[in-house]
Amino acid sequence: MQDIISRVCLHPIKYSGILRITTLQFKEKIQENDNTYSFIFTAPKLPRWETGQHAIFTLPGARVEEKTWRPFSVASAPNEGAIRIGTIIPPEPSSFKQKLMELQSGDKVRMFGPYGELCLKPSMEKVVAVAGGIGITPFRSIICDMAGKGNNIDFHLIYSAKAEHVYKAELENWKRKLPNLKITYTATPDEVNAELLKEVANDNETTHYLLSGAPGMIEALRGNLREQEVKATRIINDPFKGY
Repeated sequence: MQDIISRVCLHPIKYSGILRITTLQFKEKIQENDNTYSFIFTAPKLPRWETGQHAIFTLPGARVEEKTWRPFSVASAPNEGAIRIGTIIPPEPSSFKQKLMELQSGDKVRMFGPYGELCLKPSMEKVVAVAGGIGITPFRSIICDMAGKGNNIDFHLIYSAKAEHVYKAELENWKRKLPNLKITYTATPDEVNAELLKEVANDNETTHYLLSGAPGMIEALRGNLREQEVKATRIINDPFKGY
């Protein structure tokens, strides 16, 4: 909680979006692989958001046990005209995820946000983004937006997944439109660290590192980068825990 409060104080505009409440309509779900799904929502008027941000979602028409809300990164870019989230649905999902799977076309979902600071800034010259598993969702949003706008920033995505890399076909399609977009697919923490070390070795103190994934992964990567004397101000991740 202290981390979130300090972030709000440092970036009040980035986090003010949590005060916006939008009622969304469920459109469809897409099975990306064995246990990963994308959920698509629409609304007569969607709020503005910056790619990379996340929001809090509730299911007002469902009886959800225990925790009745969940944070999810927005995986879509504004030019797609919809709100998209992606998440893993385990064999025995939480009550919230079970109700999410049971949504029917037209069902209502409430969204608080989007908000957050895992975003590109005009001052960034180079970005190294690390995605672990379903942590790819904010970077899908960012890269989709880059392709739509022709934003050819020097951007290296290191995407680690134990099995299939979700959204890979889309990422490869956008990569063909963005000459300065590099994507490295990895499967282990050692491979991720090796790629990061290469980037740090060539870092001229203008590179920003964007991290998205499980809390343990983010903590380890932040620690590794700080050990390499990368300034904390150039390492960015969102504060919420998990997907």
